[in-house]
Amino acid sequence: MTSPRPRHSPRRPVWPAGFTLIELLVVIFIIAVLIALLLPAVQTAREAARRSQCVNNMKQLGIALHNYHDVMGVFPPPRLYTGSCSAKNGPRGPVPGQVLNTTGFAMMLSQMEQMAMSNAYNFSHPSCEAMNPGGLNNVIVGTCYANTTVVGAKIATFQCPSDEEMPVDNAPAAGTYMRVNARRSNYKFCVSIYSDSYCAATANAPAPNTRAMFYTDLSTSLNQISDGSSNTAAIGESFQRTAVTSWGTWWGAGNYTSVHGLVVPPSVAGYTQYLPNGKNSTTTPASNPQRLPYAWTMGSKHSGGMNMLFGDGSVRFLKDSINPSLWFAIQTIAGGEIVSADAF
Repeated sequence: MTSPRPRHSPRRPVWPAGFTLIELLVVIFIIAVLIALLLPAVQTAREAARRSQCVNNMKQLGIALHNYHDVMGVFPPPRLYTGSCSAKNGPRGPVPGQVLNTTGFAMMLSQMEQMAMSNAYNFSHPSCEAMNPGGLNNVIVGTCYANTTVVGAKIATFQCPSDEEMPVDNAPAAGTYMRVNARRSNYKFCVSIYSDSYCAATANAPAPNTRAMFYTDLSTSLNQISDGSSNTAAIGESFQRTAVTSWGTWWGAGNYTSVHGLVVPPSVAGYTQYLPNGKNSTTTPASNPQRLPYAWTMGSKHSGGMNMLFGDGSVRFLKDSINPSLWFAIQTIAGGEIVSADAF
């Protein structure tokens, strides 16, 4: 007798194992947390690289300054034969009242391995034709159009990568801020309390205890820095955008506010706007909602402070919270202040 055929239940399809909805949400959450933790670290690393590049730029400027001093025996003036000065340029110029507006950065080009730029710049012609309306310096020798190609050139050494890059700027009409094809930069000469309105022909300038390394139409030598070059500020960071579009900074087009970085002592009213990254007190929040800085204010987009080149070629990071008296003390070359090495 044959045995009955066994019955087989119908075979069910075997589905591959997968994530449940809850498991998928947990994985997405973990990935989101990891990205949130990683992004700040990436941004910090990028900023550290940008800040390092800015330090390198300033060290290159320091080398150029000292190379210039080796050749000429002095550091360059921040501006030469300016149209902004309140006294006539005649005593020091071949033409009374002449305007060239040559910047110290343009004079340093050959020491910055920018020989082609230096050769292309015509030092017999002005960088721009900016001058005070009705001022004493109003004799334009030549034309600024001889130098528009150079002053509009982008030179990496003058650009801090942490700041936004602004396009070339034009204001061809005659006036205090006249410029043609002007390229903005991020560095200014330290001039203490003496703005563009002061020059070598000004009767009351500069006082020995407030004179900085740089002063319009005057050159400073190392042996004049009795406070010590390692304790004296030379070039500070600045912003490409300021509260008013007409204000500097421009490295080559030497109009009003182009290359001067101003600092005043705490005894002067409104000194806070001249501190590192100081807020502009001359405009209202309504007209300046971004709280962009004043024309001569030094500062940076680096978190917490700015880089400063000192007279010995070293670069230090100065915090926004620096003591105001110390901030002014390092601006002068013969103030006689005692500056401790650990004060910064």
